[in-house]
Amino acid sequence: MARRIGEQLLGCCRWWLLGGALLVPLAHADSHSLGRVGPLEIDVGSFEQRAAQLAPFQWVELGNTWEEQRRRFLDEVLIPEALLQVHAGGIKGDLPLPRDVALAEVLLLDLQRQVSRAPPSELELRRHYEQHRRHYETPRAILIWRILRATEPEARELIATLGVPNEAEFRRLARDLSIDEATCMRAGTLGYVASDGQTHMPQVRVSPALFAAADQVRDGELVPLPVREGDHFAVVWRRASRPAQAQSWAEVSVAVRAQLEEQKLADETRTLIERLRANELRDLQPGALDGFEPRFAEPVARPEPAREATPLRPVRLLPMITDRGLR
Repeated sequence: MARRIGEQLLGCCRWWLLGGALLVPLAHADSHSLGRVGPLEIDVGSFEQRAAQLAPFQWVELGNTWEEQRRRFLDEVLIPEALLQVHAGGIKGDLPLPRDVALAEVLLLDLQRQVSRAPPSELELRRHYEQHRRHYETPRAILIWRILRATEPEARELIATLGVPNEAEFRRLARDLSIDEATCMRAGTLGYVASDGQTHMPQVRVSPALFAAADQVRDGELVPLPVREGDHFAVVWRRASRPAQAQSWAEVSVAVRAQLEEQKLADETRTLIERLRANELRDLQPGALDGFEPRFAEPVARPEPAREATPLRPVRLLPMITDRGLR
């Protein structure tokens, strides 16, 4: 959890601060205060001006609801920015904003240099590799197509109908008969399935019984008996297979080193921001944002340019005499 929070904080700081997105002051005298960071005030007006710079896809990255999105934008973007500026520049309230941003950028870069001066040892690298070996290996997997039926007799009847299956027939039957709505329109394909039921898509896992059954036949063969899958029964077709693949230490050592350095930088940034937050943040009032939703400009449809009418040429029904004869 700590690593994830640190990576989020570091990512937000790089996204906004290093990108130079802080273009407006943090205080508006005529707006409700959201909180104070040292001498700086973050208010609703500042929040709304900054929020107007976000594209719709950036709001989606901040959460699933407006409440979560505006809270995270305040908590993980605006407040860390102000904390880093105050810490880096010793702001008294009268320094020009571009200098504050530049100083905060230098602070983050200095943290990065400190991390690079103390690289992880060979022992740390290998320990990380062993702990996360599965991320560097591709397990043996089988490409499975399956049609899910409600009862075992229905599945047995379908297996008898298929006999030696062909792709076109299997696609049609999957579309017409499979009760799995997620796959019936794509030939019932589950993709490559590992022995634990994990597919090549991280969010999709199926019953390990499907792999175990497909593992008993050869590529291109239909499993001869229905496979129980929860309360239903699957007709399983093994389409292809993929052997296990593992990267050597020489192949992954550079990536492991980069991951450890990035993790350490994220941890250092998180620790700094948490310390500054405890010392500098005052009077936090996120409730002042209740009801806020960003507004996006409606896309303007561009009219298609008018096309000049092409004059119709008369159709010749009889040949004509030309210099090359009748044409």
